Order: sequence, then C-alpha cells, then structure tokens
Amino acid sequence: MPALTPSFRLAWWAALVAAWPLQSLAAAGLVQFSTGDVQLRRAGSTSAVSKGLPVEAGDVLLTGADGRAQIRFSDGGLVALYPGSQFTVTRYADTGNPAQDQFAVSLLQGGLRAITGLIGKREPRNYQVTTPTAVVGIRGSAFLVAFNAVGEVVVSGEEDEIEVCTRAGCVGVKAGESVRVVSDAELPLYTHTRALLPLPPAPLPYVMGEQLGGGGRVQPLPAPVPEPPAPATPAAPAPQPVPTPVPAPDPGQPGAPPPVTVPGPQQPPTTRPPAPTTPTTPTTPPAPTTPTAPAPPATRPPITTLPPIVRPIFVLPPIAVPPPPPVIR
Repeated sequence: MPALTPSFRLAWWAALVAAWPLQSLAAAGLVQFSTGDVQLRRAGSTSAVSKGLPVEAGDVLLTGADGRAQIRFSDGGLVALYPGSQFTVTRYADTGNPAQDQFAVSLLQGGLRAITGLIGKREPRNYQVTTPTAVVGIRGSAFLVAFNAVGEVVVSGEEDEIEVCTRAGCVGVKAGESVRVVSDAELPLYTHTRALLPLPPAPLPYVMGEQLGGGGRVQPLPAPVPEPPAPATPAAPAPQPVPTPVPAPDPGQPGAPPPVTVPGPQQPPTTRPPAPTTPTTPTTPPAPTTPTAPAPPATRPPITTLPPIVRPIFVLPPIAVPPPPPVIR
C-alpha cells in the first residue's frame, strides 16, 4: 500500500468536503436579538442564549416569562419568539433549489411572529409551522401564531394570505383576518374577518341634545321654548229660570172667562180690558251651581331631537388617462 503523502491527504479531504452538502456545515440561522430568560437545548444540554449564537436543525429554544428572542435564518426569514415559548427547528435546508429546500419548525407553547424568506418565496409548500392541533402553511410573507389562555391556537394573517390546516381541512386567512383552532378534528373558526370596504372615520362623540355644526364642531341645540299655558275656559253661566206657561181656559166650559189675546210686539193693543187670571204658583228657583275649578294647563312632553345621520362619502380616485400615441409621419 503506498504511503499517504501530504498532497494525497489534501486531495482526499477536498473531495470529501466537495461531496458533503454545504448546508450541513453552515448554521440554519443566528440569534439576532435576545433579552430575559432564553435557553437553547441541543443534544441533551442546555445553555443560555446570547446575540450571535448559531441555531441549527434540531435545536430547541425556550423563553421564560420575561424572555424574548429573534432569529434570522440564512434565507433572510425572521422568527420572533414571545415569552413562555417552546420553539423547535425540525428541518432546515437552504439549497437554492425549490425541490430540495426545507423550512419546518414547530411551536408547542407561547407564540411567534414570522416573516418568510427565500425558501417560502421559491416554493410556499416547503414552509410549514406545526402546532399540536394545526399546520400553518404560507402563501404570503408575514403571520402570527400563538396559544390563547385556554390552550387554543390562534393564527392571524398580516400580509397576503396564509393557510391553516387541520385533519378536517384547510381555510385561507388573509391579511387582517384571524382564526381559532379548537381541535385538530375541526375546521379552524374565523374570529375576525376583513371588511370589504374601507370604514369611514369615526365621528366626534356627542350626546343627546347636540348637533354637528360647521367645521365638524359639536354645538349644543337651543333649549326648547316652553309654550304658554292655554287660558282657562270660563264656566258657562247658570240658566235663568223660565216661567211655566199657564194653559188658557176652554171657552166652551161654563163660567170660564173669555180668552185674552196677548198683543205681540207688532200688534196694537186691544181695547178690551184684560180679564183677571188665576195667579200661578211661583216655580222653585234652581239650586245655585257650584263654580267648577279651572282645568290645569296641558303640558307637552319634552321635545327630543335626534342627532343627524352622518353618511360616509366615498371619493373615488381620478382615472388617469394615458396620453395619445405619437403620430408617425
């Protein structure tokens, strides 16, 4: 067997390094920021995390109650860990080839905010965040995953669109929307959806009895002027006693005096003297009526003025008309 010369050993090591993937020699990322209690678990040993510490596939990062950390991966992606988190880099390969790239991490507790790098942009299916109940895939570039107080996973989209999947199926989450994962056997539930139209600005606060004046200022309405009370209607005077007419005697009966003609206002008086008439019994005067008390003036209920309805006005941007093409002569 020929002796191993130094040149032969150097050529052998160069061939070995060329055959070994470069990604296995380089770290997946570096700790860009760390504060509070942050630990790194690797191969059964645990050490404190500081800025610049390399992070490799298989590492587990643990943040305490006051711990926060941010990792920048080799493809340019960012992951920010919140307090009380357990984050694992399951698989990572940044080869530049979409068929071989891998970005697979898991979150068992706490929360994280992620911005995808080149691996997710080259092939979104190579980028996955796994939780105990759901798998988050991306078609966008920024999202947030966290556990709420009852242990449910809440996923929110920040840019473009992401996809949250369970064993029951997948739902899309756009920017401004969020879903809640109750269990891996149920579809994620939408907890907030994005408005289809931009909302108008909130009006100034006002209370009943105020209105918006010029310039958007709140002006108090003038107090309603109370109407004067209606005059009391005087009581009707008591009716005067009407004398009861005495029937005239029948001239056909004997001993009856002849009838007396009472002259009217337009007839001249007769020359015959009036015959004596039987005195009539005076009628009993009516009982005096008790004057009624005047009715109290009618009061109207207070007038309530409703605030004006503020309708939003949507102003469409002007349509830019392209200039006409130059005339070719």
